[in-house]
Amino acid sequence: MIEIASALEHHLHTVLPHVSHTAQAIVNVIRLRQGKVGSTVLAAQSFGLPSRFALARLLRREGLPGLQELAAWISVLGWVVAAERSRVSLFMIASHTGRSPPVCYRTVRRLTGLTWSQLVARGSPWVLRLFIDRCQMLRRESNSPQARPRKGAHTHQGATGVVQGAEGAMDDHPPTAPRLA
Repeated sequence: MIEIASALEHHLHTVLPHVSHTAQAIVNVIRLRQGKVGSTVLAAQSFGLPSRFALARLLRREGLPGLQELAAWISVLGWVVAAERSRVSLFMIASHTGRSPPVCYRTVRRLTGLTWSQLVARGSPWVLRLFIDRCQMLRRESNSPQARPRKGAHTHQGATGVVQGAEGAMDDHPPTAPRLA
């Protein structure tokens, strides 16, 4: 399991070189907790942030998804790495980590648009590429003029959602821009 954890750490550091030390620490904590983050309010407090809103703003500025979605991506990547290294089923991985297997299968489908078997056949590099695409899309959104409301303007910004499917999901490479819910 240590080999899997170090492989996951290497993958995440490789694809997230642009993030601050604080954001990197958040990613590391999520990785060490195997994607289990619990309450966003408690997570924000444990990272020394005043509120869940401050945590959301920090992650958005860094081009990362919200805490729960980020934890889901880290979990899925860890599961794929584990399956590649030890050839175990997602059911076994979920059971071993105290998670509900059906929830894990749904998480894979929700984030990638693929079944577990399809995802494992694509491998961890494909999942990493899909995660990078998601982060790049979020960075573009946060850097666009529409993402910054005018001073004094009262606007409502809804959640961006998570990847529901993937354009080109049957190709050998991930899509360039995942679809949102």
